[in-house]
Amino acid sequence: MSALDAYASASRNDPAGAPHNVALSTLPAADVLYIHPAKQEVTARYDRYIASPTYPLIPVGVVGLANSLLARGLTVRGLNLPLELLLDPVFDLRAWLARRGQPRLIMVDLHWYEHSFGALDVARACKAAYPQTPLVLGGLTATRYAGAILARFSEVDYVIRGDAEKSLELLTDFCRLVDTAPDTLASIPNLSYRVGGKVRETARTYVAEAADLDRLDFVDLGFLEHHESYSAIQYTGAGLVRPAEPRLKGHWLCLGRGCVYDCSYCGGARSAHQKLAGRDGVVLRSAERTIEDVVRLHERGIHQVSFTLDPCIMGPTYWEPLLGRLTERGVRTGLYNEFFQLPSEEFVSAFAGVADPEHTEVALSPLSGSERVRRLNGKQFGNAELLDALGWLSKHELPLYVYFSLNLPGETQATFRETLRLAEEICRRYPPHLLRMINKCHTIDPVSPMSVAPTRYGVRAEFSSFMDYYQYCERTAWQARYVTRGTLRGFSAPRRPAAQVEQMAREWDAFAQSQQARVFPVPRGW
Repeated sequence: MSALDAYASASRNDPAGAPHNVALSTLPAADVLYIHPAKQEVTARYDRYIASPTYPLIPVGVVGLANSLLARGLTVRGLNLPLELLLDPVFDLRAWLARRGQPRLIMVDLHWYEHSFGALDVARACKAAYPQTPLVLGGLTATRYAGAILARFSEVDYVIRGDAEKSLELLTDFCRLVDTAPDTLASIPNLSYRVGGKVRETARTYVAEAADLDRLDFVDLGFLEHHESYSAIQYTGAGLVRPAEPRLKGHWLCLGRGCVYDCSYCGGARSAHQKLAGRDGVVLRSAERTIEDVVRLHERGIHQVSFTLDPCIMGPTYWEPLLGRLTERGVRTGLYNEFFQLPSEEFVSAFAGVADPEHTEVALSPLSGSERVRRLNGKQFGNAELLDALGWLSKHELPLYVYFSLNLPGETQATFRETLRLAEEICRRYPPHLLRMINKCHTIDPVSPMSVAPTRYGVRAEFSSFMDYYQYCERTAWQARYVTRGTLRGFSAPRRPAAQVEQMAREWDAFAQSQQARVFPVPRGW
């Protein structure tokens, strides 16, 4: 069954949203309209052309924001554009907007840089439909480039920088008033906007605390069109299930925000959160609230809950109560967890006691077989420690996804040989029916450590402005028939030309074809 078939099957009898061929002119206008963009343009046709990844996952913070507005008595309607285009290849966003009443405010997320072009194309379509309705962007990428976006794109009226809960509440109040004064905007924290054609910004004084996150509802997706289908695409498709089961459902659940690590390639690293949101380290939701959410999701028939943060990094004082109380509640559900470093044997044992292996997957990112390269890029463990951890995971028969990277700082043809040797060893040691493995090229993240300090990592940063990312997304929205893997990644290593990366990719492809485990070739395109 193809991905498109699975999405379509999952959408049958979906109670959220009317079918696209039903006139929507009678539907009342929502106070707030939220749209999640695709990487591609709003007129994308996935049935005609081979798309690069569409990035249909919504930032989990949006779920909390939408539900907080609903709790204040506002009406909120959400649309996941790439999901709609997958469900209905001829879905027309502009026609959909034209059939709806005018909202008071439009929200578009620009969290991941891969939406830099798509988010602005959505903004253009929304402004064409509702020229008088203000539009706000938010997310990490929008935060980094707030001034540049407002200066160049008239379709965007506001950008909320960093954490958005308090700012969005005040902004929606402002947009609901009949008579508004620009001076009122100056009292909204974390806000960038225009007055008289000039960009202004208020101080970033709001940083979410644990109590703020505990008040948010990160579970309910009722505001979203075709939310049952959206649950279907949140399932990783791993575990021990038969791949032809289309009704499996997953849910990404917020555990907190921030990070304690500073991996070279990550735009959500500790230093990035400090710069963009003013957060030093991690702010966590309470274990009690997280447990309540996992129980709610389990009772709603969600097969797999994916954690946005690795409980391991918070230590036993956090994860022992979390996993222990789930056991006490008799909840055994599928879990997805990416280990930021390596788990302890104790954590693996406790995790396996809660996780339903039929719908569970864990992930590790050794990045490289070279310990030197791995540590340069933020992973602080050796190969022997990694193999020990694999032993604990395989003992409990936990499905595993292993991530390597071809083009991170320090990786060369010589270190790549170490990567191949480690990958071969993993394939020998781990049960093949439980193993997935991939080796991909990274694109440089805005505000990632290697973007901020490229010389420290021996690379040259080629993307720095918002337009660099906007044009990158526009150029890479659709897969080329042939591309030299390692190009158009926003950075280069002077001693490692793209041709070497392509050669390494071909060697990985040959290795992938030789393995019985699910080892994937390096994707063509982006």
